[in-house]
Amino acid sequence: MAFVKFTETGKSFAPRASINPRGYLSFNDGTRKRYGLEKYGFAVLYYDAEESKVGVELTNDETAQGAVKLRHRQTGATIGAKSFIDFFDIRIEKTTVYDVRQGEGGLLLIDLEAGRERNSKDDEDLKDEEEDPLA
Repeated sequence: MAFVKFTETGKSFAPRASINPRGYLSFNDGTRKRYGLEKYGFAVLYYDAEESKVGVELTNDETAQGAVKLRHRQTGATIGAKSFIDFFDIRIEKTTVYDVRQGEGGLLLIDLEAGRERNSKDDEDLKDEEEDPLA
């Protein structure tokens, strides 16, 4: 048996995403590590109005229909999703945090009905979405 020492105390590795009222969808470091976000440069967004879920398809095909840039950050990744949110009339009043899971076909799924308002106890690795990810 080979033990591996755990040294990352005080961090959360649960995959999460947040969406802020300005339309930035940010993935935390747990999502980046679990789903290999660093391997991708783009994302295609999907919306299921009936289930109130967002699907995120990761891709390296910048010519894929609907592809948006996946901006890598030290603590995860961010997508500028304002037009997506406006198009589907998704109401985001305050920065909201959601669990992320992988669904059929590899889509990353965000259940908009299962979010919670971000508070000071949330992961430090979600702090970047308040900054301009395009800077």
